[in-house]
Amino acid sequence: MRIDAALPLPENQQTSKVASSGSSVPQNRPAAASPEQDQAQLSVDNNTIQNLKTSLAQVPEVRQNRVNALRAAINSGSYQVSNQQLADAMGSDLQAGQLRLA
Repeated sequence: MRIDAALPLPENQQTSKVASSGSSVPQNRPAAASPEQDQAQLSVDNNTIQNLKTSLAQVPEVRQNRVNALRAAINSGSYQVSNQQLADAMGSDLQAGQLRLA
């Protein structure tokens, strides 16, 4: 995932300083938010996340049946890749930042 620099908020959503009366915090310094003001809401609950983690842990990192099929095709000479397929794959890898040219 790529994270870009923070984008400015539209004018109607700009954050504002909270002024509190009787505070010992100087006016030119922002006040720290109290814990009861900070809130976060997730669109997915913890059970869903745990179920996804469990499912992901069961997926093998290497799909051995695919590796074996490709190995057999290469060894038999039946695995053919066109120049266009190779160029497309290299282009995709370059765009994703996965391929480095020396």
